[in-house]
Amino acid sequence: MTGSQPLRTVAGLTALRDAYGQNMSGLVPETGVYLADDGWWIALTGAPDPSYNLALVHGGDVRKNTVAVVERVLAERLRTVVMLAGAGLDAATVLADAGWVCVGSSSLRALPNSPSAPDAAVRILEDGDLRSARQLAEDVFGIDRESATLVYQEAAPDRPSERSVVGLFELDTLQTAAMLSFGKPISTVWAAGTRAQGQRRGHGLRVLRQVSAAAFEAVGDGAVCGLASAAGNALYDASGAEIVEYWQMWSRPRWLLGS
Repeated sequence: MTGSQPLRTVAGLTALRDAYGQNMSGLVPETGVYLADDGWWIALTGAPDPSYNLALVHGGDVRKNTVAVVERVLAERLRTVVMLAGAGLDAATVLADAGWVCVGSSSLRALPNSPSAPDAAVRILEDGDLRSARQLAEDVFGIDRESATLVYQEAAPDRPSERSVVGLFELDTLQTAAMLSFGKPISTVWAAGTRAQGQRRGHGLRVLRQVSAAAFEAVGDGAVCGLASAAGNALYDASGAEIVEYWQMWSRPRWLLGS
């Protein structure tokens, strides 16, 4: 449920798609770009990794909206992933005709906010722990230091409750971390990853449970949403997170090659 809106209704899906962009806006610095209107949003952090420069088209005049989104993205000259969902899928030919390629699709998952018993190994990271989280992101996702710093960053002083990083420690070593952006009623989980030596030991599931609990404590009823990678689907299945829909991912061939 998204507050009073079931997720799979038109209103519920629209609210969820919009919330994903709104929650990502908290990661966009003053030098970045966040724009949103009926049926689309753009959130460009400026990170070198295109996974953190995103746009979504999901409604309205989807062909017109897709053209406008592509024009703005190209004007910013940032490696970006443009996503299509719902009615936006009908604009796939717009991207294909412009030379973009579909790089796959990801399931959008939703996990209800739910209280949970405390886990002694899992906690909200303090600022001093974020260096370890950034190193984890580099090791697990293979991203550059600048992108890792953006993903796992301190909350703004004037908005301390906007987001948190949840981590699992084993022998004082951070094994799993996930960024949680709070929203009411939809929060978003980003960049959930576990070190190779800690995988297949239930660490990710324990962190997701505490992510759900943290969202419940912060905003009450609602859900945590996240885009699941192929590798992350088993974790979301184990957590009980439902598949709400699938989002197509599009980018430019040269960006995929790092140029």
